[in-house]
Amino acid sequence: MTPPIAIRPYAPCDRCAVRTVSCDTADRGEPVERFFRDRDAFADLMTVYYTDHEPESLWVAEHDGRIIGYLTGCLNSHRYQRVMLWQVMPHALLRAISRGEFWSRETWAMLWVGCRTWLRGGFERHRVLAQYPAHLHLNLQRRFRGRAIGRQLIQRFIEQARAAGVRGIHASVSGSNLPARRFFERMDFIAVGRHPVIRPDAAAGRLTVTVTYGKIL
Repeated sequence: MTPPIAIRPYAPCDRCAVRTVSCDTADRGEPVERFFRDRDAFADLMTVYYTDHEPESLWVAEHDGRIIGYLTGCLNSHRYQRVMLWQVMPHALLRAISRGEFWSRETWAMLWVGCRTWLRGGFERHRVLAQYPAHLHLNLQRRFRGRAIGRQLIQRFIEQARAAGVRGIHASVSGSNLPARRFFERMDFIAVGRHPVIRPDAAAGRLTVTVTYGKIL
């Protein structure tokens, strides 16, 4: 008999597993090494805010004693931006320098595409945050997709956000990730914004698009 999948709140002992899943599924379900070799730096930027600064909004999916997916949630995205800018990112940078990764050509390429995305307005979210102040990010190991796990994780976070009096939530996905876009649309999210992004593995000068979906609670 297949063990059931449990959806439960995050616990501090889950930290390493959440970081591992984030790296293993970084690029539309594929490992982060497809575009960046420093797993620690990537995990720092993708998970530390949620595990260390707002763990009460993080939900995990557990199967047979193993974390196979998670939802990182945030009830106040303005706070997230401040903490990321002044605490998480500087700490991640110092850790990368201590490992010698900051001076690698690959790291500078990542910083360069990030700057180019910023200059094109790729990180602007002011209108979205006014109506949808909370946000979420969902990751599942590939072999566990299609089992309604993502839906259960989102339902838990929606219940939490409603109880906190949050008016709306949003999530962003790659414009080319059609399965993810259909998933959010089936969850009654609507497209509320499109933002340019330069992917680190894209050809020079090539733009991709991130679609932001919102849901009023």
